[in-house]
Amino acid sequence: MTPRRAALALGLAGLLLLVGLVGAVCVAVLSNGVLATAPSAWTTELRVAGHSVKANVSGLLRLATAPGVAHVLDGQSIATPTGRIAFRRDGAALVALCAPCRWQHDALAAGPWTPRTVELRLERSGAELIGWLAVEGVRIDYTAELAGDGVVVRWQLPRTGLRRAYAALASVIPEASLASIEGSLEARGTLRLPQRTGSMQFHLDGAAVGGLGTEVLQFGSFAMSCRDGEGQALRVVNGDSERRWIALDRMGLLPAAVVAAEDQRFERHAGYDATQLAPLLASFDLDGPRRGASTLTQQLARTLFTGGERTLARKLRELLYAIEMERTLGKARILELYLNTVDWGPGICGARYAARTYFRKRPDQLTPLEAAWLAGILRAPHAAHGQQWIGGAAETDRARWVLLQMRGLPRSERERWSRRALVLAPAPARAIERSAPRQPDRNAPVAERALKATEPAGDGSGAVRTVAVVR
Repeated sequence: MTPRRAALALGLAGLLLLVGLVGAVCVAVLSNGVLATAPSAWTTELRVAGHSVKANVSGLLRLATAPGVAHVLDGQSIATPTGRIAFRRDGAALVALCAPCRWQHDALAAGPWTPRTVELRLERSGAELIGWLAVEGVRIDYTAELAGDGVVVRWQLPRTGLRRAYAALASVIPEASLASIEGSLEARGTLRLPQRTGSMQFHLDGAAVGGLGTEVLQFGSFAMSCRDGEGQALRVVNGDSERRWIALDRMGLLPAAVVAAEDQRFERHAGYDATQLAPLLASFDLDGPRRGASTLTQQLARTLFTGGERTLARKLRELLYAIEMERTLGKARILELYLNTVDWGPGICGARYAARTYFRKRPDQLTPLEAAWLAGILRAPHAAHGQQWIGGAAETDRARWVLLQMRGLPRSERERWSRRALVLAPAPARAIERSAPRQPDRNAPVAERALKATEPAGDGSGAVRTVAVVR
């Protein structure tokens, strides 16, 4: 064979090999459903040769775990917004390592989560994926069912030290580095993606927290903030010797009403209610977690320490404070602190001002129905302030329900008061005037208006945060 013919044959063989490789890639892409982009599919945008390509996420996972792909990706790495991800082969499995990582999502925390290492192991097992996710050594095992419109993950966190679990989130939970945390955690659940909904069960064993300083709330005065009608955090001084304070034994029926409305297991739990908290932690979506599932102890932690941002990090911070406060303060003091600090409307923090504003009474002068109404509006006090008090007409359905839950009153008494009319004190003219919608100052600089929207937190998080500085 002449050199020219040999070169031609070699070139033809190379072309056929290239065509074969391209064909094999195309077959792999198509057979794994990477390009299945129906309207109901879960898709993502990829950059390929400078072009944007829509790809099916489940199809990409199938392709990444197809036979032989781990060999191809072994030793490779890619840059992502989360960080550089390096791939390695572990038998038939593919392992992806991000070190360090940076992930920002409003449902997780106001700031970025920056774990030092995140490692994901994926292996094909029939039509499913199996493997584990390890964050700074905290390992969660999973099985994932792949479908065109999403992924259903069944996961399990084996018995793990509670301190170790919190340490993995230390970049968004500062208390994880400050507190002494004891006990262990076990959890399991499901997660549906991309919806970010699911179910969860967890169990804490021997949980104990110290070092957060909540014992200083046993007596004395402290600084807190009280949110006004425009969301501004107004600093006030509260505590046993302060004008706004009122002792628990001078609250009348209000403590019983608040427990009935907000936390009927208050006397029995250890600061948290796992059956109520687990569904909340499992169902974070793009708009943040659902409201609720907080005990009175957790709500007190939010008022005095964590602020009101709607994030997973805040709920986990609340849990630490709640566990410690149950030990350092006890139930009676927690309830007394709660009633003297809770938000009952614009600038109305604490039971003394709430009773005086809405009924022109002291808390111990409230009727059972009036106490139940005050307890019932705690779910949306600012809305009740504007729609009911300013509007001049109390809504009583919720109040009557709360009243019927107040076990400290004889049933006949509850039923008798539930048939009574409820009359709110008239709102003064200045309060009605302040509640009228205001037009923004169009001449104010845009930067100044934006600053006012994010100023209350005082920490750049954008949340209206309440910080307790006890003296």
